[in-house]
Amino acid sequence: MRWSRRGACPGTFGLGLVLFGLAGASPARGQESWDAVFIAGAKVGSIHTFVEPVKDRGNDYVRVRVDTVLKYKRLDDVVTIKLQYGTIETPDGQVLRLDTRTLASDQEMRAYGDVKAGKMTLILEGGGQSQKKTIDWGPDVRGPYAPEQSLARQPMKAGESRELRMYIPDLNKVCDIKLTAVREEQVELGGKVIRSLLRIDQTTVLDGKPQSVFDATLWADSRGQIFKTAQDVLGGMVSYRTTREGANAPDSLVKFDQILNSVIKIKRKITKPEATRAIKYRVTLRGEEPLLVLPTDRRQTLRPDTDKSSAILEVKTAGPQDGEPSAEAADDQFLRPNALITSADAKVVLLAEKAAGNAASPWEKATRIEHWVHLNIKEKNFETAFAPASEVARNLSGDCTEHSVLTAAMCRAVGVPSRVAVGLIYVDHLNGFGYHMWNEVFVNSRWVALDSAFDESTVDAVHIKLSDTSLDGVAPYEAFLPIVKVLGKMTIDPLEID
Repeated sequence: MRWSRRGACPGTFGLGLVLFGLAGASPARGQESWDAVFIAGAKVGSIHTFVEPVKDRGNDYVRVRVDTVLKYKRLDDVVTIKLQYGTIETPDGQVLRLDTRTLASDQEMRAYGDVKAGKMTLILEGGGQSQKKTIDWGPDVRGPYAPEQSLARQPMKAGESRELRMYIPDLNKVCDIKLTAVREEQVELGGKVIRSLLRIDQTTVLDGKPQSVFDATLWADSRGQIFKTAQDVLGGMVSYRTTREGANAPDSLVKFDQILNSVIKIKRKITKPEATRAIKYRVTLRGEEPLLVLPTDRRQTLRPDTDKSSAILEVKTAGPQDGEPSAEAADDQFLRPNALITSADAKVVLLAEKAAGNAASPWEKATRIEHWVHLNIKEKNFETAFAPASEVARNLSGDCTEHSVLTAAMCRAVGVPSRVAVGLIYVDHLNGFGYHMWNEVFVNSRWVALDSAFDESTVDAVHIKLSDTSLDGVAPYEAFLPIVKVLGKMTIDPLEID
């Protein structure tokens, strides 16, 4: 059996990223609300939103907090992710302070900051590391529940539109959203309840580019309270307004398996995938252009197909001597520690020196580390969503994400620039592609792929890259957006296999 000899590691952070559009509707001040979250028709979690007035030095403020808990199967394991977003705001909605926390492993990731003189200084903490970034933050920027708050303050009517600026947690960026009220619709809510609600379409722009992954459809009543939210990702994500008991009812763990539900099936079986050295694919992507989503590098090339929704993708192996060298050295971000690739951690450094031994060249160091990680992460499981390398170094367990962050951190610890690659890999026993992570190291003036989950220093042609990242800075998860864009929307057709 291929795919970590049990399975791959599809789409963990897709669940967290797209939930920014699913936050429960902000109730009136001093109240709370509950929503149930469904993916592909199966209940996977809950959202608890509460707002309370607070006073400080005689001034009135509002504290808003949204707690999300997700739980789902990954083959034989169950994963729980907890997301907590909180702000201190003025009564009219200006954000003064924010604090976001993500618990996807034993260690918490936290981003927080205060607004001063039109600037937000964000601090990201995790894995014993701390990073800081200052971004523009005008009085019009709202928290991650901007649509809900706006509608609760001023309901919309059919034909109206409204533009807002909203902070996106985990990406730690501000985006522009547009709400367009369409028409009254008869909407089925959880429990087969039918209500007449106003449909509102939400479109999202980030850094000047449309981001369909954050687009959503909202259904609100005449008071502006949102009773249903839907997004066209991961087979369909929906949240329903419900009671506390309904939101906390048992999740449908038997019905939704994140790994099995994210596999991109193909019609032609690829035999001996680990031995493939070159494959030509036709890739089609509903609602997106593959040429704008998939990257090109020494391993991957793309050319247009018959229409914008499809492209011809050629993937081949590429070692440290293949192709033209880069004219530039690797940036410092690929050598320094960060909250997930904790290369300065004492345990990581100890393991890196042990694995590299007396290796003289950067490539020999990297391949020894890749092989060591493969052999020593003995507990191959899907219990953890995403752990920092310092945690993996002590637990020596996990899936491809844990293999990748530990490999990257150990390489950096011995002076080899490294990053993680995010993409898809063919799973022979499921006859399809699932989400996967592996590594790239900068040696001989080239980025070269390695995969410690499969013990490959020559990465085969069934690895399709969607992005790469150092996981540096206060927005380490942005590189995972392409995963959310393609799952449930991409078809892959192998045309020529060598």
